[in-house]
Amino acid sequence: MNRNEEYQALLAELESVPPALETVVDRAVKREKDSRRRWRVLGIPAGSLAACFTVFVLLVNLFPPFAAACGNVPLLRQLAKAVAWSPSLSAAVDNEFVQPMGLSQTENGITATIQYLIVDQKQVNLFFTLEGEGYESLSAEMPAFSPEQVCAVMGADLRQPPGTLLRFSLDYVDQDVPEGFAMTFAVTGEREEAEEAPAAPDWAYEEELLAPGPEEEPEILAEFTFDLCFDPDFTAAGEVIPVNKTFTLDGQTLTVTEAELYPTHLRLNVAGDPANTAWLKGLDFYLENEDGERFDTVTNGVTASGDPDSPAMVSFRLESPYFSHSDHLTLFITGARWLDKGRERVYVDLEHGTAPWLPEGVTLTSARRRAGGWLLTFRLESGLSSPFSMTFHDAEGNDWEMGRMGMTVTDDDGVELTLPLPGYTAGEVWLEAQDSRTTTAAEPVTIPIR
Repeated sequence: MNRNEEYQALLAELESVPPALETVVDRAVKREKDSRRRWRVLGIPAGSLAACFTVFVLLVNLFPPFAAACGNVPLLRQLAKAVAWSPSLSAAVDNEFVQPMGLSQTENGITATIQYLIVDQKQVNLFFTLEGEGYESLSAEMPAFSPEQVCAVMGADLRQPPGTLLRFSLDYVDQDVPEGFAMTFAVTGEREEAEEAPAAPDWAYEEELLAPGPEEEPEILAEFTFDLCFDPDFTAAGEVIPVNKTFTLDGQTLTVTEAELYPTHLRLNVAGDPANTAWLKGLDFYLENEDGERFDTVTNGVTASGDPDSPAMVSFRLESPYFSHSDHLTLFITGARWLDKGRERVYVDLEHGTAPWLPEGVTLTSARRRAGGWLLTFRLESGLSSPFSMTFHDAEGNDWEMGRMGMTVTDDDGVELTLPLPGYTAGEVWLEAQDSRTTTAAEPVTIPIR
């Protein structure tokens, strides 16, 4: 099905107008008189199918009653959700940068439908639905690809009501999106809401961290394989903008080498000076165009990618200004996260419950020996992410794995992190630090991108 056919199908759905839409559209037309600049920016003839599609996108974003009313039209409900949570993908839909698919398969009473794709040179965002009678929720397990894809894969949200628009996202670093591939995924489900298990006592929770029992494998209800082909008009879209601007932040010298501008995101590539005393682990930044429109860090997807030969992160993601057609883009860097060189590992004296140093904002509160190993507890000043990786080391440098970790919000709104060291009996350990400190710039570093 091509895009015009997809739009015709959309218009056919609209022939039966839900009651909640009748007054909303009238209000939208009235407000148009006060929004002429927005319409001029879009620049789409009012009589075209594209304009109908654009009006829909604007109504979804500007009028909550319209979005709610779309719940009565399955196709519109899916599109409303698709444009609601991502500024970049919303702009892609607004600009018809969508490849409709309409591929559907049914197995064992479960129907999977690939609805549409938003792809460019470096990302694949695949939207699909799962349907099945009598199920409280359905889940798509992580997909496999043939040929195998070298990329970061973000799975779909689990345990969603049937008919929910789901997404798989693939992010490519060292290669471009291919012409296509076969994707296979399994579906699991729950027929009724499970009873909430009683809270386990603290000792049971700790034992589970140190010696987890075998996880019960969910029943596979169906398995689907779709052969996907990507329109080259979409996969060719992108632009590399040379920047080569060097700046200093907290005594560290960094160079913004280039910006990669794609419809789904922008990548800012940064190189650290070899003489730096710290690895760059995170960047706080945003872009503005000549109209003051701001583009912030991606919040739902891959936010950065690293250097395989060092702990540094070297490519950072922003929401895309691709469809803003900006003549000028200015980068504002407001802060950074660092991992000081020589502090990639954190030494902990388990017997005495002490550590010579810890990442900024982290306090060791206890080290307890148990029959199954050690349990370490830390207090985190902020955030719900661990400052440590899942790998730890003994005095000989051997690698050990935690398998899992625990995180609890305390009564005073603090965060308590529990790290298990299963099977570990030595009296000292070396943890792997994710970062060691943060920097907030007194004044933003300003760099012209274009």
